[in-house]
Amino acid sequence: MDIQAFIDKRKELGLSQKELSNGICTQATLSKFENNGKIPSLKILIKLCNRLGLSLDSIIGVNDSSSKKVAKEMSQAEFNLIIQEYDDAWSIINKIDPDVLNNDKNLLMQYYYLRGYLNVLDDGDLFDAVFDFNRILSELDTRGETIFTFLSFVGMGMVYAKQGDDSKSEYYFSKVFNNIYTMSIDDVSKIWRYINIIFYCAIYYSEKQDLETANALLNYGVKVCAENHVTYYIARIYAQLAMNENRVNGNNEKVQSYIDKALVFSEFNGNKKEIEVIKRWVKANNL
Repeated sequence: MDIQAFIDKRKELGLSQKELSNGICTQATLSKFENNGKIPSLKILIKLCNRLGLSLDSIIGVNDSSSKKVAKEMSQAEFNLIIQEYDDAWSIINKIDPDVLNNDKNLLMQYYYLRGYLNVLDDGDLFDAVFDFNRILSELDTRGETIFTFLSFVGMGMVYAKQGDDSKSEYYFSKVFNNIYTMSIDDVSKIWRYINIIFYCAIYYSEKQDLETANALLNYGVKVCAENHVTYYIARIYAQLAMNENRVNGNNEKVQSYIDKALVFSEFNGNKKEIEVIKRWVKANNL
């Protein structure tokens, strides 16, 4: 983020911090951005840039084509993770050299979060996953100011859950659960990541047979998806709701309704992996 270019433009136009921030954000928010590098929400940043006559690209530091290409590839890898196309996500991640990302902390955190999750969810190396999450927690976001910290907490929780270490997995998931309803959502990428956190927390509590907590999270996930018009996780959420309902009450109309919704959204999103998962589960449970 080229904050100095932002400051120089403000001074060139003869605007004080108070004048620039008026009607957009507090002067304190602008001051923290200019003096401490604390980036405000995307909506606020766009409004500030528009008032200065600056394009967002001119200050965010991804002007060169190679950086744009890596950012685009990383987004595709994250989308592949969401729809469970792990092989495709790995093929992208394995071609990226993290050393080229050193000038962009957010891209570097995205890289380690994605690699960590792929290792956990695709039966990879759990030691590598711990290393990836620790890079974020101990080096890149030591103050816990970004959503990548919470994604890493979830990732660490999943690692220890896989290893059967209940105390450590609960430690990490509880750190997330205590903050899950108060996290801010500024842009589409954060919505995906926020729902990711909700979903995998719900999976954890489902597997621990705490279905009351799991279902509360899943239903909250449905609400977040609906309010933000994001559909790529909702099929998986409905499928898990069906599984949880079936555990408690057996096959009933609610289970069938959840399955139908899960299949409809899977078809709508072209998520073949999820359709396969749902059909295997339906067959295994004679539904």
